[in-house]
Amino acid sequence: MYLTIYIILFVLLITGNDDIIAQDRINEPEKAREIASLMIDRDDGRKVYTQVQLVTCQFRIKNGVRVRSSNPVKKSIETLRIDVGKDLEDTISLGIINDPPAEKNMAFLQKDYDEEGKVSDQWMYFPAMKKLKRIVSQSENSPRDGSVFGSEISYEDIEKTHVSNYTYSYEDSEEIDKRLCDKIAAYPTAKYHQKTSYGKEIFWIDQETRIAIKREMYDKRDRLVKTFYCRDIVNIDGVFLNKVRVVINHDTKRMTMEKILMLAVNIPIEQELVGLRALKDTSYRESKLRVIRSLAK
Repeated sequence: MYLTIYIILFVLLITGNDDIIAQDRINEPEKAREIASLMIDRDDGRKVYTQVQLVTCQFRIKNGVRVRSSNPVKKSIETLRIDVGKDLEDTISLGIINDPPAEKNMAFLQKDYDEEGKVSDQWMYFPAMKKLKRIVSQSENSPRDGSVFGSEISYEDIEKTHVSNYTYSYEDSEEIDKRLCDKIAAYPTAKYHQKTSYGKEIFWIDQETRIAIKREMYDKRDRLVKTFYCRDIVNIDGVFLNKVRVVINHDTKRMTMEKILMLAVNIPIEQELVGLRALKDTSYRESKLRVIRSLAK
């Protein structure tokens, strides 16, 4: 009998340990959850087009400052994002590499679902091989590996976040870049724990724009793995967007800067232009993009 009890307790400690640890740290969970919901559901434009420069390099710390330690790898990318569905609750995003020439027309497509528990669909198109690859995890209960276009942004990092996948804690209010932010911590639930690489995330969410100005991601040993920064926030017809995002990978000692050079918000974009055909059919895509490019500034 005692052996059975010990075994049950041991199993509970293993399977529920993260929830037990998280509960000890939880402050004002309902307030934190509401702030997280406002961040996830904020208006970031129904239809958005961007021209982006993606720069990735290694870094080292010199006199307490992060400095580049390798030649930067630069890529020019166009992106399209539109909300779809009956109530515009889902989102489809398309990214296409224009430069360097060796990677031209490589494309990435993602569909995010508002439905709780439904994971994002992701595809990558490799033009040299004329091959369309679906991005999947190694198993049903594991995160997706790999990086987006060779950056320090992983496939998992850009999947839609569902509020129900985390337990939230309100930590504090703090000013970052002269913006007053709500600082909240997010711990994956026991059900979601195996499906993510991270054991904890901390967000600094701007109280005005609901953009996460800073985001720290920790592994399951509570080591800081990545830090995301959002900079240069603009207001376009009431829609707040950040034009610069910097990702620091503390494990690989590499960083990526994503800078929007041209931007257009809430412009006409046909849903077919963010479909699987647009991944592979360059002529079709270009015929549609010419008009859209003329609207960006």
